[in-house]
Amino acid sequence: MSGCVAPLPTPKLSSAEPEKSALTIRAALLFVFGYAPLLSLFFLNLWSRPHYQFFPLALFGAFLLGWIRLQGVERPLRGGHRMLSLLFLSASFVLLALATLFWSPWFGGLATLVGLAGGIWMTGGSRLFRALVPALVLVSSIIPPPLALDTRFAEHLRTLAINWSSHLLDLLAVTHSRSGNVIELPGQKLLVEEACSGINSVLVTMACCLFYMLWRRRSILRTVLCVVSSVSFVLLGNLFRISFGAWLKFRYNIEILSGWKHQLCGIILFSAYLVLIFSLDKWLDFLTSPVRVKKSKPISGSQPAPPPAATAGHSPLITPKWTTAAACLFALLGLAGLGLGWSYHQRNKSAPAIAKSTLKDAPNFTMPDRLGDWVRLNSQSPQLQKVETLGVFSQIWHYQNKDIVAALALDYPFAGYHDVTLCYTLRGWRALSSHAAYSKG
Repeated sequence: MSGCVAPLPTPKLSSAEPEKSALTIRAALLFVFGYAPLLSLFFLNLWSRPHYQFFPLALFGAFLLGWIRLQGVERPLRGGHRMLSLLFLSASFVLLALATLFWSPWFGGLATLVGLAGGIWMTGGSRLFRALVPALVLVSSIIPPPLALDTRFAEHLRTLAINWSSHLLDLLAVTHSRSGNVIELPGQKLLVEEACSGINSVLVTMACCLFYMLWRRRSILRTVLCVVSSVSFVLLGNLFRISFGAWLKFRYNIEILSGWKHQLCGIILFSAYLVLIFSLDKWLDFLTSPVRVKKSKPISGSQPAPPPAATAGHSPLITPKWTTAAACLFALLGLAGLGLGWSYHQRNKSAPAIAKSTLKDAPNFTMPDRLGDWVRLNSQSPQLQKVETLGVFSQIWHYQNKDIVAALALDYPFAGYHDVTLCYTLRGWRALSSHAAYSKG
């Protein structure tokens, strides 16, 4: 009996089997045109937020991840199942329609992410989709969470840094007093909000950690652990920045929390965060190395598993004709977005700097002389003063109850959703309770 084994025949694709994706170049351009108006505004909004200005690097990192993973995808590509393709398209279309209707760049960015996932699925099916999931995950890191949750998160980190720095300054025998976001040294006030500006680097640090873990093909558990740990690195870094800066100022009158020294300190700390992420990954490698299961060597004479046979017609694909029709619908939404954007632009050109509201010009509100046991102080008359750059005004009254003096402020007007508590908590106030009032008309 001969030991030779005849090679298995390699299945060939029949000429009737489609080798081209349903997503043609023409359809892709129509899709891009549909997303472009709100997506460009989404990027402009990101650039206006300092802690999201890293998004070009995140997009480049996602492209790099996708390019690396794409090299290992077997050819030819075959589009995914029709139902999932239609599901991706429908979800993206609904999100983009809502974004256009309510003129929401955030919904536009979310619709683009879902549409990008759908385009990957239509082009290469599950094989290509699994390969490019890391790139999609990295892209999702630049989409801000709703209801300003990122700002609340940064505010909580800032509060922790302030509290811990105050305790550490007590241990270092630095004479100080804390009032909100201000640490008062003898003869000087240290604005912790400015010293804690490095807390904004938590997002870019998390994005860098996510890129590194995806690039190294780490497990989901290790990726989550390292990303969460990167937050603690930033928190401890700002604790060191504030405490060491206040100690230097108190002992030697050396200022490192402003100017170019502050910027240099931020660069050094960010470099330290990256080194700590790399070190943590290597440490986890060391801890898990004894329990790794070594791959067994292939038995001599055994034959490799035969390649999967090509299947034709088992999974219905979406046709290029239907894809082009759907792309035309997205392009119509893009035209509607361009029209709305132009109308909003013309309207804002003639609008005043402060958003219009139902209030009369220069309104004057009054408050009663007494509120329970509180008596209004007439010596300090209400004054209109601008407290933000977006046309927000505050009218203030002062009340006294025995030895306690309190300020009552009415803030207005606001365009769109605006959580006023953030304006106060970010400056050191603490919100004990809140009540919502609604009016018609």
